[in-house]
Amino acid sequence: MIFTIDNRHFEILHATDIPARDGLAWELWEHTDEGRTMLVEIFRHDDLKRIDFQTFGTSNIPYAALEVILHDFDTTGGKEFMDTPLKMRSSSSL
Repeated sequence: MIFTIDNRHFEILHATDIPARDGLAWELWEHTDEGRTMLVEIFRHDDLKRIDFQTFGTSNIPYAALEVILHDFDTTGGKEFMDTPLKMRSSSSL
């Protein structure tokens, strides 16, 4: 999902990080003329039943952009922990 706030261009990506971590990530990226930079990650640890929120860099993040990623997280299963870890689901589907 790509969106613009105050003439700044953002994107939300959903990602996994197997085998390092078992769960799903919601990432907030900013697109600039120099490239793209990750600003925020919300990570749902399915194995630990924990949600982490992390910021990257020193860039100011508009509150409206945080509202967008939090809304996406809340409405796309972010709080729904998986009972079967992704590591096991991945290996059993081979």
